[in-house]
Amino acid sequence: MTPRSAIYINQINMAFKVQKITTTNKTEVSFVGNNNKSMIFTNNHATDAVTMDLYATSQLGADITSTTVLAAEIEAISSSSVALTVDTVDATDDAFLNERVYDASGNLLGVCTAVDSTTQITFSGGTKKQIANNTVLHTGTRYFILNNVKIPNGVSLKLTPDEFNMNITDYKLYINTDSSTGGIDIITR
Repeated sequence: MTPRSAIYINQINMAFKVQKITTTNKTEVSFVGNNNKSMIFTNNHATDAVTMDLYATSQLGADITSTTVLAAEIEAISSSSVALTVDTVDATDDAFLNERVYDASGNLLGVCTAVDSTTQITFSGGTKKQIANNTVLHTGTRYFILNNVKIPNGVSLKLTPDEFNMNITDYKLYINTDSSTGGIDIITR
């Protein structure tokens, strides 16, 4: 659970939400609604600059991008967990973990809940559609808001609503960094 806090200045509630990024893996940025006033990214690393990416990923089947990973077997529709063997290109956490996975027509196959290896991904909630052998797997298209942005130690970067507000049903917001500890605190208010 991400902490929520409030500061009162002259009796005005300055509510904000904080999130600490603690890994180099992509992490979903959590915020509520579309009426946030700002999003601040602070480098909390003791000595080094942190390079980060911030991007929105489409959750719509009409806005997908090929991963070039192929299903290496047939899987039926299932409401139980499905482990899918894949090949041609290695499956990675960055490409699949917690992503909606589609076929080339934009039909939702399921949500990838684990990347077990470079040759297997899991849909713990099952599959919504039969997956044929050699089906090319797609995920939502990524739209970079910040790409390869270096934040020096002790520096914060502030985004205003026109730079990050989006329909949170149609898009998920993700961050990843080059710091082994994540190195970024996010404050949204």
